[in-house]
Amino acid sequence: MTRDVHEQARQRIALGGVDGLPEAQRTWLQTHLHECESCRDYAQGTDRVIRLMRSVPIAASPGLVRTTQKRVRERTRQLREERERLRLVGMSCFLVGLSTAITTPLLWRGFEWVGHWAEVSSPVWQTGFAIFWIAPALAASLLLLGRGVHIAGKDSRLQR
Repeated sequence: MTRDVHEQARQRIALGGVDGLPEAQRTWLQTHLHECESCRDYAQGTDRVIRLMRSVPIAASPGLVRTTQKRVRERTRQLREERERLRLVGMSCFLVGLSTAITTPLLWRGFEWVGHWAEVSSPVWQTGFAIFWIAPALAASLLLLGRGVHIAGKDSRLQR
């Protein structure tokens, strides 16, 4: 089903005028406007209306401006705090990872030495190592879970 050529031209004028269209559509529209007086009048009228609407100053009330500025400042402060909190979490993760990478082999050797010294089988001292290695993370997780603290910050407890 083909639409009326004039309807297509008006739709393209409404979508972006001559300048806001892809090259092929722009060329077609310019050719059509050159040939069709009614579509040319429509395009000129649309252009006049747009220019007139852009020339009308829109003023906001001082209360609206103050409220908007206050909200923007508050959101900026929240984003800054969140960024700082995430930076600290990132640094903490890096330091924990570095510490783990350094101490885990040493701790493994220590458990191995104690296991041989105490004449304990390998699965027993390896299980002891795993429990000793995981216990601090489990304890910290349970404490934080019990308090309801997580990465979202103080306000997150109020939103639940």
